[in-house]
Amino acid sequence: MRYFQFERFVAVMALSASLGCLQVMAQTQQNRPQTPPITGVGTAPTTADMGPVAWMAGPSGKGLPDGSGTAKQGAPIYLVKCSMCHGADGRGVHWRPMEFSPIAGLPIALPARKTEGPHEPWVPPITSAAPFPAVIFNTIAVEMPMFRAGTLTADEVYALTAFILFKNGLIKEDEVMNRETLPKVQMPNGKYFPASDDVYMDMKKRGCYKTYGVCTGD
Repeated sequence: MRYFQFERFVAVMALSASLGCLQVMAQTQQNRPQTPPITGVGTAPTTADMGPVAWMAGPSGKGLPDGSGTAKQGAPIYLVKCSMCHGADGRGVHWRPMEFSPIAGLPIALPARKTEGPHEPWVPPITSAAPFPAVIFNTIAVEMPMFRAGTLTADEVYALTAFILFKNGLIKEDEVMNRETLPKVQMPNGKYFPASDDVYMDMKKRGCYKTYGVCTGD
């Protein structure tokens, strides 16, 4: 019986000591001069600081950067930086068929075709899935090339966008794409999407959180 009383005594003493230490620490903390808040460090990022991430444009082209390019200029860039995944002809690669979106092929109306069988899902060319031409520019600028995204210049992105549009018969090879001309290109399935910056630049209004204006089924 005495053993249990002694054990209780030790527990009470330990608890009292702990409470005393906490009280001393609290008083010490109150008396210690407080570190002043840090202000004036850093600045809000500018468009130049953000780089390609800031090149987000809606149907009107608002947000596109300065620069220009043609399909002829984009061809060698595509061969070096894009063909490994999308194929030299823009129709994909044999080692990973249908894994990467093809960039060339006749634009097909979206309601006309969905799949080619259970084992060969149909992946439409980007020109068929894009509601407006700036989507192609946005995707290249922010996501490409794989593992080196954001390294392309504005001129290179315009040239690659022009190359893709040319390969799908939407513009001429020497037609210059820039912030003025690119939004004027008519996309094959543009009529199926609302052409409003107010909708596409607001993800809640678009009703999905997919990338850069392209909403696909799950």
